[in-house]
Amino acid sequence: MDSFVNRKFTVSAPGRVCLYGEHQDYLGMPSVVMAVNLRCKIHIEERGDRIVVWSSPKLGEDFSGKFDLDNLETSEISGVQNHFLSSLILAKREGRLPKYGWNATIESDVPVQAGCSSSSALLVAWIAAMQRLSGNITTEIKLADQAFQAEVGYYDAPGGNMDHIACSVGGALRVDPNEKDGYIKLGNSSFDLVLGDSNAPKDTIGILSRCKFDRLDILNKNGGVWDEIDLQKLNKVDLPLVEGTIRNRDIERMATAKLLTEHQSVEELGALMNEHHGILRDVLKISTIKIERMCDAAVNAGAVGAKIFGSGGGGCMIAMVPKSNGKSDLSLLAQIQSSIERINGSIAYHVKSEPGVDWGLNTDVKNPVVILAAGASSRMKSVEGVSEVIAKEVTSRPKAMLRVGDGEIPFLELLLKRIKKEESNCVIVVIGEKDHITEKYFSSNHIEGLEIRYVVQTIPQDRNKPLGTADAVERALLSNTDLSNHSIVVCNGDNMPPEESFSEIFKFNCAMLAYDSSKLGLPEDRVSVFAVADIDSEGYLKQIIEKPPKETLPNFIQSDGTLRVSMNMFKMSFSDFIISVKDCPLDDVRNEKELPTAVDRWLRENPKEMRAIPFGGEFLDLTHPTDFEFVIKKLQ
Repeated sequence: MDSFVNRKFTVSAPGRVCLYGEHQDYLGMPSVVMAVNLRCKIHIEERGDRIVVWSSPKLGEDFSGKFDLDNLETSEISGVQNHFLSSLILAKREGRLPKYGWNATIESDVPVQAGCSSSSALLVAWIAAMQRLSGNITTEIKLADQAFQAEVGYYDAPGGNMDHIACSVGGALRVDPNEKDGYIKLGNSSFDLVLGDSNAPKDTIGILSRCKFDRLDILNKNGGVWDEIDLQKLNKVDLPLVEGTIRNRDIERMATAKLLTEHQSVEELGALMNEHHGILRDVLKISTIKIERMCDAAVNAGAVGAKIFGSGGGGCMIAMVPKSNGKSDLSLLAQIQSSIERINGSIAYHVKSEPGVDWGLNTDVKNPVVILAAGASSRMKSVEGVSEVIAKEVTSRPKAMLRVGDGEIPFLELLLKRIKKEESNCVIVVIGEKDHITEKYFSSNHIEGLEIRYVVQTIPQDRNKPLGTADAVERALLSNTDLSNHSIVVCNGDNMPPEESFSEIFKFNCAMLAYDSSKLGLPEDRVSVFAVADIDSEGYLKQIIEKPPKETLPNFIQSDGTLRVSMNMFKMSFSDFIISVKDCPLDDVRNEKELPTAVDRWLRENPKEMRAIPFGGEFLDLTHPTDFEFVIKKLQ
């Protein structure tokens, strides 16, 4: 089945302010930043072709464009940086490009060309949309790196990754290249912030080039270590740049130490902010007359500190406002906002710490389940020894759709109702390419409150049956990438697990139901061919052993005397499932890609990740025609 589903969703990312360490990140030094509640949103509608169309009603026709996913490189214009295009080209090179195009409508509260990282917020949201459409959703920090590579690395442009990390991760952060993930999170602050926008555009690239490359040139000429530079040998132009850089670094260190304490001194933080601004103004020369008037107005109105932020030469400033007994002083905030806005058309906002990127994931989906119902059912077609009525039934219908019980209800319908009862509202049923019954039946027999999606597992040209259960899971997930932020349960469509099986596995992020082999209610010869669970003393699944020799079975008996088996009922994160089933080898016996094999390979690389949940109860199984007779009797 085609994976195009015309998905519609909204992604967003916040703008940011820099409190300390301005113009230091691209020198490899830490910065203190905060994502704020001014967000860039992109409304996405998936298309059925390979065309990407983007526009912004607020900015007009000049800020719009179109790309063909099959001809990206031909869209590049020499000397012109287009970060949307560079991100698409990088995604294509790395195999992350969505299969279908999309319409993107951009809406943003982040001041443009004002130092609030509007371009990085837009790019982070853009790549988040691509990730969701392609099913390659990453961590926030990996998303930040993809945005950095598209905006800075691809064009060999000046700038660091501070903006991308702030917009992706969100909150108050110390962005530090020496940290494992490139940042540490800071706690709640004892101050409020007022952002003032001068409405004066700035020369971001020009100022970044001067502030970055001039200082790097000095550093390289003098040994490469800031603290080891001989200040007495510097000329009168280079000396203040070096001294200012070192002092700004030290200011950031002192401010971070204070921000990490439980009882913060807002006055001391404000004084450090003022000193930091003075260096930005007098040494790096990035302030303007209007920004100076705005900073002065804020301090005179009661702010403890104020500074320019962003590349400078215009743009915005930020004012630090003390709280009163831990609460926002609304009167003081209004007074400072009003004072800033008196400066020749400036705009002021009370801004707060804001979460990072939002992929716009469908939070309405609850406990999604993939049901494997596309098997060739070759064993079920062997009808010797069964009645003519049963023989006709099992040879004319998919085995999951065999009618059972007094009401002759399809077995799959009973399973779906069980899954819904145990708190799932979304299932993906993998069906075979010759199945013309299942989807048609449920389109006329709805199960209220349960969304049923279908994926067709086709048969390769050189085979007479599908590639197996691991292939079925891979197809199901790649066709439903909107579920990529969920953990997924997988089960067989021809099994009815004991009651509460789904309720129990839904409680875990990564688990397998390990059934008591003595309580399945199945013939002993059937139990002996199931996969055995090898479980460690802490309850983690070590491996899955397919059909082990009988003499080795005692090695896997648990301390309670129970031999536990796998019935192909697993739960893993979307991304881990994709990893586990990718490149799964063909089984030597059945010549299929078996899901237990895929999970077992994953377990070797991820020990103590998957819980083996002990469970007992009777299992209804439809593998052989005789099972059908057994199930009918059980359900009558």
